[in-house]
Parts: sequence; structure tokens; C-alpha cells
Amino acid sequence: MKDMVIGCITGYNFEKIKPWVNSLDRSGFTGTKAMICYNIDYETVDELVKRDYSILAFGKDEEKRTFNYPKEEFQIVVERFLHLWYLLKRMKGQYNRIITTDVKDVIFQTNPSIWLDENLGDKEINVACESIAYKDEEWGTNNLMKSFGPLVHEECVNNPIYNAGTISGKFDTMVDLFLNIYMLSNSTNHNIEGGGGPDQAALNVLLQMKTYQDITNFANSEDGWAAQLGTTGPQIAKEYGDKLLEQSPIMKDGMVCTSEGKPFALVHQYDRVPEWKESIEKKFEDDAEEVKKLNENWINRENEQNETA
Repeated sequence: MKDMVIGCITGYNFEKIKPWVNSLDRSGFTGTKAMICYNIDYETVDELVKRDYSILAFGKDEEKRTFNYPKEEFQIVVERFLHLWYLLKRMKGQYNRIITTDVKDVIFQTNPSIWLDENLGDKEINVACESIAYKDEEWGTNNLMKSFGPLVHEECVNNPIYNAGTISGKFDTMVDLFLNIYMLSNSTNHNIEGGGGPDQAALNVLLQMKTYQDITNFANSEDGWAAQLGTTGPQIAKEYGDKLLEQSPIMKDGMVCTSEGKPFALVHQYDRVPEWKESIEKKFEDDAEEVKKLNENWINRENEQNETA
């Protein structure tokens, strides 16, 4: 069975998501590509459909030429987990694994399925470490406290932070995880004082429970799954000093790599590193036809390798 990569967007035109889309199209990924679209114009959806993306949208506004979500105010980082669960549970038995990421600030450097083939083993969930503990990261510790209060904060504050925007794993387990993140997030405010929603705190609370600890691959930065540049990038790593749990990523031959030079499968929050942002976005400015040819070449190469094996 194939894997699925799925993102969720609201209020973006195609220019905003082009690095995510083009990088995925160039990565060699051969599974299903999908997008949940909340408040998105027809042109953006048309471009995604042209590139063979499956789309879930809500209401239509023919006059404004937009797909609209009926709630006027909502927090996508919470709502997305409800709809990921609702949509994907209807596809049971059709896919092997799910890879879901943030869209605006994520790129794919290599085929994420290959990394999972080589590293997931018998685990059912894969999460990426931000390489810092809650107690040492101001935004994270505030978000955890404001989301779930002092008792939960005390229980989790010494743990490393795992990111909610770059998660993957086996289909059925991930679908259940999505619902659990949504229900836990829905028990508190969706807009947390100090910024963000409760989704990442909810994920980390779940991950410290034995049920999830036993089935989760806790990927370190140096494992090469996902660079979390909001905490490990060169623009901020020096501020953390020895509080950072791992070496910072480096740029090598146009690729964001681990400190030992291994390219990351995913790069998250690249837009927070000014000296890298421009080159990364320039790299993924290819038009749809060029990307389609690149993707076809990857598929043909993979088919040839499978026939030879």
C-alpha cells in the first residue's frame, strides 16, 4: 500500500505554498498527495488538482470564487486534527502510512517514505524533536502552561519538545492520534495567550503516556527526519547555548543537513533563517510542467529499480 502526504491550509494563495508543493513534487514521493482547504481561492485549488492532489474543501462562494469554511473564527492548528481524523478514517485499508506537516514553512528534501522505510522499524508513530526541553524554551513552556495548567506543566516541563507540524506513522494509529490531539486541544482555549494553539502541547502530553511511548519513534534532529529551525537554526541556536540538546543543522551543497552532513528529509521553519530562506525559496520556483517531468523521472527510476530488484 502507498503512503499519503497531507497538509492543511487556510487563507493562502499558491505562491505561499509553492515551496511545499514543488519540493514534494520533486522529492520522488510516489504516494497520494492531499490537501485540506479551508478558505482558499479557486485558482490555488485548480493548481493543486492539476498536479494530482486530492482536495477536501467545504462551502463554495461562486461570486468570490473561493472555497470557504463555515466558521468565521477558528484555529486551524486545532481544527485540522478533527478533519484529518474524519477524512482519513473513511480510507481505512487504503494506505500504509500518513505523513502530515505544516505547509507554509516546510519543504521536502528527500522522499519521506524512504526515511520511514529505513528508520520507523516496528514503531507506529514518528515525531521530531526540537532539541530543547520545555523548561528551556520560553514560547513552549508558556504554551504548555497556558494550555493545560500547572499540574500538567510540572509533569512535562523537563521533557524534550516534539513538534506537531512534522508527524508521521502507520495509518490506523495516526488516525486515532489525530482524534486524541483534537479532543485534548478542545478541552482548552484554541487561541493560547502568548501565541499559537494547544495542539503541540496536546501532542506532547499524549507522548509522555506509556501507551504512546511504547509505539513512538522519537526522532532526534541528528537522525535526519525533520530540521526544526525555530529552535536549532543558526539564527537562534547560539542563544540557547548548552541548553540545546543536539548540534545545529548546517547548510551543505544547497541542502539543510545534520551536523554530520546528512540531508534532512523535511525542513521546518526555514523561513526563520534569513540567510537560508531566499536560497530555499528560489530552489523551488519551478513551474508545474517542469516539476511534473521531474516527478515522472523519479517514478520511472523507482519502477526500474523495482523491476531490477
